[in-house]
Amino acid sequence: MSKLLIHSICLLLCSVNIWAEANTNQFSLKVGAGQPFDFIWIKPGRFVMGAPESDKLAEADEKPQRLVQIEHGFYLGKTTVTLGQFRQFVQETGYKTDAETDQRPHYQGGHGWNATRHRFEGYYPQYTWRNPGWPMTDSFPVCDVSWNDAVAFCKWLGTKTTMKVRLPTEAEWEYACRAGTTNTFFTGNEPASLQGYANVPDVSLRRETREPVDASTFSFDDGYAFTAPVGSFKPNPWGLYDMIGNVFQWCADEIPESPPQRVLRGGCYNQNIELCRCAARGFGKTWSRYSYTGIRVALTP
Repeated sequence: MSKLLIHSICLLLCSVNIWAEANTNQFSLKVGAGQPFDFIWIKPGRFVMGAPESDKLAEADEKPQRLVQIEHGFYLGKTTVTLGQFRQFVQETGYKTDAETDQRPHYQGGHGWNATRHRFEGYYPQYTWRNPGWPMTDSFPVCDVSWNDAVAFCKWLGTKTTMKVRLPTEAEWEYACRAGTTNTFFTGNEPASLQGYANVPDVSLRRETREPVDASTFSFDDGYAFTAPVGSFKPNPWGLYDMIGNVFQWCADEIPESPPQRVLRGGCYNQNIELCRCAARGFGKTWSRYSYTGIRVALTP
């Protein structure tokens, strides 16, 4: 049945002449004296979402592949939200993140890197968006933020523009990540093809964790054990940086469970190869926060 469905999709692609054009239209939103927010216009189009049956790394919820229509164009952040941009939001509003306000036993604080013990740990009060356990400047991606924090950030940014500020849907996210490509990664089907394009779990990470490089790890060294300043690597074909790697990005979609979960996309500097594929899906509760969860913002005209 699945082979028949994939064959049908292939025929449909040929018959409808799928299009997904690159677009150089960019937009920059300046908020006070802070870092500008740069966006890329994503044209509407059709694409095949999900993983093929041949992808042995895929989970069941990534299959079967299906044809998806992105009905309306939107702006998507050229990079993920930076530490400096999030700091501006906090300074203006006094906002406290879930990591700073959660009072439940065992859930106070965030997730971070213990350099003394050479391991990730959490939740602990010393870890928040201000300190995940390694030095950062304002050009690094903000991390240790929850879905709730991401939505609050979008609400604040929405007061600075007449456009609607929101999190992207996961269909919009995958469409933009693939940027007209159909491979496992937007760079090709082999993990090594991501070298120079993404900050992923690799040799540099394993040096810090003192764990062996294995089949779940990228075999190259990208030079960053943890997060890297946004835009440090080459962009995808549509000019978007860090769509894969660096930090996971919260999406708007809700998974109807009890309690509900929200979708994470893009993989990160940590975890494994499987989660760095274009079709890979992660999940977290609305209050979940880790040293690898961040934000990418969408704007609707």
